[in-house]
Amino acid sequence: MNCEKCLAVMTEEESVSHSGMVVCENCAMDLMSPAKACDPWAVKMATGSFATKADAVASLQGIEKELYELIEGGGRVPSEDVHTRLGVSHEQVKRAFSVLRHMELLRGDRRSDGGSDLVLFD
Repeated sequence: MNCEKCLAVMTEEESVSHSGMVVCENCAMDLMSPAKACDPWAVKMATGSFATKADAVASLQGIEKELYELIEGGGRVPSEDVHTRLGVSHEQVKRAFSVLRHMELLRGDRRSDGGSDLVLFD
């Protein structure tokens, strides 16, 4: 059986019924708890967890670390290109960006063409 959202192969035990769709556990989590970059309470909690920005950067792992290093090394990166450069899904990038935005390490910046770039928070 395949997930109706991401088309991943799953067993019946791994399937979840949500809003009339049969999806995998990962897609169910994305549907029930979407990434939210603008959350003042999450920012307060995340920024209060580290003494310095360097401590926050040192704590990064996985896709959050890869995303931060991509932006740090490339300056401005168009948000629509990030998932391709990292080889991950849009949802994974949205979740990782939300974490980094809450930590005030990355932010979005509008371009004149209406798109957006990911940049360092500085």
